Amino acid sequence: MSVLEALRKAVGEMTGVFDAPDWLAAEILGDLPGWDSLSEEVIRRAVELNSPKIFGALRRNLQLYRPGRSSIRKAAPYLIAELLEANGYKPAFLRLFGALIPAAYRGRGLYTPVIPVVEAKRAVLNRIAALSRYPGAYVVLSAVDSVPGLKLEVRRVQRPPYYYAVAEGLGRAVEAAGALRARQDESAARLYSFWKTYRSQGYLVLAGREIGGVVVDVLAVGLGKYGVVAGASRRKINRLSKFLDQVYEA
Repeated sequence: MSVLEALRKAVGEMTGVFDAPDWLAAEILGDLPGWDSLSEEVIRRAVELNSPKIFGALRRNLQLYRPGRSSIRKAAPYLIAELLEANGYKPAFLRLFGALIPAAYRGRGLYTPVIPVVEAKRAVLNRIAALSRYPGAYVVLSAVDSVPGLKLEVRRVQRPPYYYAVAEGLGRAVEAAGALRARQDESAARLYSFWKTYRSQGYLVLAGREIGGVVVDVLAVGLGKYGVVAGASRRKINRLSKFLDQVYEA
């Protein structure tokens, strides 16, 4: 195990987020002699001694990026994909009527779209109306009383994953629904893989967040801040690099 891996492990065991940005390694280990060959025990002790600094940095980041209603709406496709996986389905993402829609793969190129309604916005209502041409072939998850559908609840907690979706009976609703033939959005699938990886490591993960005037497709917030963008130009990457610890291309 490398020094940085040991540092990430020690921080994760203490805070719940497995993160060790470069600035943390420099501040905690930089003054130690032979730091590039330190034992796990020494690294763990250094992390414990610096716990106020570490928890303070994490707390500030979480407060700055606490998800609101807009963040939840943008993250809804990924939150629903997590629910589908929990119910034993392979999640997919479709582009239907100009929007990204999570879906349960039903085999042989068929999918059951699952439409999240977090806010009763006109665009969402128009999308549901457009899908009515496929009666019974989709499921609506609604957190809005005025929009009929399976009840959707987004719960916020103070520890990872910080927010998640709940929809009792989703598996039964998908089984009872039909399916339609569509093409997957491969870019969204790649972004979801980043989403899952960061969520599993204890980060606060957001979607569609603007950083320095540039929209980041997936943003992971821990002690550092990491962005994932799809189809980004070099200029866009360079601009984001001024604000984030690392930028990845999906």
